[in-house]
Amino acid sequence: MRTVKVYESILAILEEKGSLPISRICAEVNQMLEMNRDRPLLPSQIKSIVTRKSDLFVNHEGNVSIQPDKQLLHLDFILDREGGISYRVDVNFSSKRFTFFEWRSKRANVPSPSARSRKAGTFSVFVQAVFSLKLWDWLPSYVKEEGIILGENSWRLKLVTAGKTYESEGTDCYPPNWLQFCRAIERLTGCILS
Repeated sequence: MRTVKVYESILAILEEKGSLPISRICAEVNQMLEMNRDRPLLPSQIKSIVTRKSDLFVNHEGNVSIQPDKQLLHLDFILDREGGISYRVDVNFSSKRFTFFEWRSKRANVPSPSARSRKAGTFSVFVQAVFSLKLWDWLPSYVKEEGIILGENSWRLKLVTAGKTYESEGTDCYPPNWLQFCRAIERLTGCILS
């Protein structure tokens, strides 16, 4: 079992309940993590974490919320794989719902991976993955500087937050945490992107 970082617990609480005072966040975090801690966290520790993670949190007049540029609203991901297999994942963070589409061209001569589908994962785990992967730090475009592009696996990602829209795309070139992102999508949807 992976260790949950305190700031991830704060994010989960704020995602679910909205803006809260530090004392309330502290109580909620202690309740969430009571099995994994010897001593409860103090409000001063929560305030310190919120201050250090100013890229994620806003503390306005004693109420903490997620930065608008990181407040997740919508994610749209399209992956066009070599051989005529394409996937689209559309995630609505507000309604905690997603859709997953797979389509194949006539030239795709491989069995559908959906036959190997698993059970869909937990939405909150996917939200934590999006925050830990920092998709907003992805470059707008990933292209190979040299050489010929042969396989032509292309992808597009659009992440909409309350304060900003982030878009990124690439062809046979990926951000460093690409595989972790694909695994997060697979865990959410229960479908394998291969």
